[in-house]
Order: sequence, then structure tokens, then C-alpha cells
Amino acid sequence: MLRKIIVMSVLVLSFLFGCIGRYPLDIPDQQWKTMTHEEKLQARQKQAELDKARQNRLAAEARAREAEAIQWLRDQQAARDNARYGERIQCVLSHAEAYFWGKWRRIEPVALDLVKGMVIDFDMVEAGNNGLGYEQKGYAGFDGQTLCMCPEKDAVQRNTSSCARVLGTFEQYARGLETRVCADEFLRGRIRCDLAPGKGMPQRLIIDR
Repeated sequence: MLRKIIVMSVLVLSFLFGCIGRYPLDIPDQQWKTMTHEEKLQARQKQAELDKARQNRLAAEARAREAEAIQWLRDQQAARDNARYGERIQCVLSHAEAYFWGKWRRIEPVALDLVKGMVIDFDMVEAGNNGLGYEQKGYAGFDGQTLCMCPEKDAVQRNTSSCARVLGTFEQYARGLETRVCADEFLRGRIRCDLAPGKGMPQRLIIDR
């Protein structure tokens, strides 16, 4: 993972430096040599204005993304707080492996907290590498009976064959459903899912075991 990040960084920097003109406003070399001192100064001032405007635009976009992320987290928490009993599950994936670059690799345990109709992302991080191992995202959703964990976000709603699935009844989730999940070239391991407390939950839930 670290090697891949370094290579990608070098490629990006090479691309950026290749796109940057030698002179302000990307003025060609021959034209720059024929310009007066005043024209060159004006070109530099105009380039500085453009650079400042670009910086302001990027900063505004970053603030907008941050505000959107904060609102998304608030909406997710509100959905959890307002979920009725049976609409929210909490799961732990353990003793799991993810398929990284053509090989199954052990990953850290994954915790999921899902409300019916919600799609969230989760991190699959290679275990035992002090943060320097492989890492990628997965996506999960719950429809009331089926938990889907997928390599792409749009695959959750479509419930494709690329997803690892847990299928259970209300009573099974209420008891605590533990099973094995597996999706080829994506994810495999043991998972346990339980219903989380919610609105309408009986004060005392008695289920024969």
C-alpha cells in the first residue's frame, strides 16, 4: 500500500509539473522574450489574481464538502436514534480476510451499525502491518432481512453476486445471528449481527432459545 501511494504521488507530481507553464498565463517562450517589462509585470499580476481565485474556489469547495460530511453524519445519527426496533442492526465481522491484489489477506475486525435503507462505507484494513498494509473500502446496506456487504456502493441496492450476504428473520437477529459470509475475490469471514435497541422495543423481550 505504501509503495503504491509513493508511485501514485510521483505520477501526480510529474503530471502537475508537466502542466505548469514556464511563464505566467502559459505565455510561450518566444512571446515572453519579446514582451516589455511592464507587460511581464501585468502578466504576473494577472496570474497571481487567477491563482488567488483558484485557491479561494478550492477552499470554498473544501468547506462545502466538510459541511456536507457533517450533515451526513448528523442524518445518519438521527436515523439511528429514530429507528424502530427491528430496523437497526449492529454487526461485527471477525476472523476475516479481504482479497487484495490477487491474494486473500487477513484484516482487522469490522463493526457495522446499520438502519434499514441506509448504505454506509466501511474500511477493510490488513491486520498486523502497523498501518502500512493494504486497505480498501467496502459498502454495506440492510433491508430488514438481508445485510449486503459489497465492493461497490451501487451493488448494495442491486444485491449482486459480488456481495457477501447475511439473511435472517426478525427472531434470528433478535437472538443474535452468527454465520459465515463469503464473496469471491472480495470478502470472507465470521459475522455476528444483533438487533439494536430502538423505538417500540418491548420492555422485556423473551425469546426461547
